[in-house]
Amino acid sequence: MTRSAARFLAATVAGAVAATFLVAQPGSASASLERRNTNPSGTRAGSLPNGVGNLKVSLVATPDGRIRVSWKRPGRAKSFTRFVVRVGPSRKLDTRTRNYKVSPKRKSIVVDRAAGTRTTSGNYTFVRVLAHRKRTRHVGSSPGKWIQAPITVGCTAAPRDRLTIGDYNLRTWTAGKGGDIASWSLRGPNAVSEILRSGARALAIQEASGSENRAYGNRSQDQWMLDELNRADPDPNARWVDALTPSDYRPPKGRRPGLVGTRVFYDASRFHKLDSGLARLVVPGWHKDSLVPWARLRAANGDQAPFVLTSNHLRVGTSRAEYDIRVHQTARLIDVIKNLRARFGDTVIMAGDLNSTANQHPLNYVQRELLDFGLYDAYATADLHGAAFPSTNASDYPVHKTPLRRDYIMTYGPVRGSCSYTNQVYQHRSQEASDHFMQVATVPLPPVA
Repeated sequence: MTRSAARFLAATVAGAVAATFLVAQPGSASASLERRNTNPSGTRAGSLPNGVGNLKVSLVATPDGRIRVSWKRPGRAKSFTRFVVRVGPSRKLDTRTRNYKVSPKRKSIVVDRAAGTRTTSGNYTFVRVLAHRKRTRHVGSSPGKWIQAPITVGCTAAPRDRLTIGDYNLRTWTAGKGGDIASWSLRGPNAVSEILRSGARALAIQEASGSENRAYGNRSQDQWMLDELNRADPDPNARWVDALTPSDYRPPKGRRPGLVGTRVFYDASRFHKLDSGLARLVVPGWHKDSLVPWARLRAANGDQAPFVLTSNHLRVGTSRAEYDIRVHQTARLIDVIKNLRARFGDTVIMAGDLNSTANQHPLNYVQRELLDFGLYDAYATADLHGAAFPSTNASDYPVHKTPLRRDYIMTYGPVRGSCSYTNQVYQHRSQEASDHFMQVATVPLPPVA
């Protein structure tokens, strides 16, 4: 583990064990200094509107990047010993939380945003207000509310310099409920439909790892997907291909194949491949390698700058051992991204299932490290759709509202920002394609010289 990772781990674990109490100082931000966030009060991400629910809590962004929390006191001030405003980076409010102790005479406070909610992250600050009554010692609570970090980088790219990318964990075809291959008879065609309705013509794919099966013409899952995309695509010129060949996935001597379902697909009628390769993230403590296939692509008509698309799938799990594996994988992934950028000078797009969320202890390590390195999360956009739901569904419908992600599309290059982002949600079992929803982002590229 790196020294910075160790320091971060120590700080986050300490924050999970003991919340910090801060005594609020008198005064509050003037309404004239407040600004509207691009996702006001988090309502587009499933949060209740301002002034709704017990204590009528409201969240408003302030010009200095903080949050004014206000509430309605349910009775006279002398009936309460204090109010506590609890702030954190996840809806559970059980890691890296801060607790602001407020006089019962007050009804608002300006607080710092939660850990990890920088303007390039698209992340949320979650807030709950607790009312401590004096006589009964009862503690009442507001509903949890959340608000997104301000979006400070707009999409200034001309339409011809915008690129739409898809990311999709397909779930291997033998992983349906009950483990039977028959579930792919539903999920497979739905997955094809999800990709085609996304509009993306370059895709980062994970878990297309099912081996050849007679039920599907003795084809592997990745080949089945390509064949069916070409069959179902309404564009007669479409030609969906894998950026790599089967030989690229053969492991070196002494290594197992690794996560061979991690792929880069693209429509060769829309993009020309300039180069491609595969990086193998070999880390201590895990016998399976995380694979990072990449492709350098350019629009077939030549009117866009080239870019490099990588597909990524990191170790799943919430144990300390699994977390440590992701720490090592992340360091190696950053090296891959850095080397691709240095080699080609293009925008590098990192897309995939990082298996790291704001709910995990100590706190969404992978996204934090990628942001620290300089990547921009495409979720940080004013044009955001499907944000009220997680990026996974656990095959449990209807899917409950909560803005929780483990699937990401991030960029590293000369142009920062995001033009749009969609978590492609559905709510009926008949639509099920995977236990992940497809993620779609439109990102800026530098203009063609």
